[in-house]
Amino acid sequence: MGTMIQSGDQVILYHSERMNYLVTVQPKGSFSTHRGQLPFDRIAGREFGDAIRTHLGFLFYLLKPGLADLAMKVKRSTTIVYPKDVGTMLLAAAVFPGARVVETGSGSGALTTILASFVRPDGRVYSYERRPEFSANARANVERYGLASFCEFFVRDPEHEGFEQTDVDAVLLDVPEPWTLVAPAHKALKGGYTLVSIVPTVEQVRRTVSGMEMQGFARIHVKETLEREMLVRTTGIRPADRMVAHTVYTILGNKVNEPGLANVAVPEPADSPRDET
Repeated sequence: MGTMIQSGDQVILYHSERMNYLVTVQPKGSFSTHRGQLPFDRIAGREFGDAIRTHLGFLFYLLKPGLADLAMKVKRSTTIVYPKDVGTMLLAAAVFPGARVVETGSGSGALTTILASFVRPDGRVYSYERRPEFSANARANVERYGLASFCEFFVRDPEHEGFEQTDVDAVLLDVPEPWTLVAPAHKALKGGYTLVSIVPTVEQVRRTVSGMEMQGFARIHVKETLEREMLVRTTGIRPADRMVAHTVYTILGNKVNEPGLANVAVPEPADSPRDET
């Protein structure tokens, strides 16, 4: 038996790839589309996967949204992190149920939403943002998805004031000048744990990696993820003409406990002298 849809649930109303909507089921009223109206009282009580028709007779499916759907549909005040990049970030960092994670900046809350979904029920996301209007929008988006109890929001400049938390499991930076936050991130992280930064340009990569090397991070990697769908048709299968190509570079590194020594070359020990006797 499937999961029954209730008032307050997030549902994808799917007619086609060009016509699908992420909606919150309301106690009353209806959702209007170009293909007719869908009353909420006919959606509540059904199961995910069921079909429903508008008053004009057009078919929609009731689908369960994934985290990528929630992230891409937030109300945007800034550019959001694409799901293809978030996958690399989550796999590289220690983000798990019960984890304590610092992110900056909050932006539109797309990454915050995904992080909160991974750390619940006992973890916490500490989201820092310099601009109060961006922080307020991020908070509203997280509340919309029922994840606010797993997040704390700070309107603060970590470059000058640092992070309030220490011994966190991961720090994720989504700011224009991440190299200015490498030192506060190092202080906040547990030893051996991961700093993740995303930037769009190679110059930002150079400055961030240099800062991480000097501050005390090892195993530094830079990655780029490209995504292309395949068109599957009865006449044949081929790659789509368009793709989600370059969005950001993802920079990864692990904290070492002696800043400044992570990437210093140390001479190998000399061979022990042979006993000639």
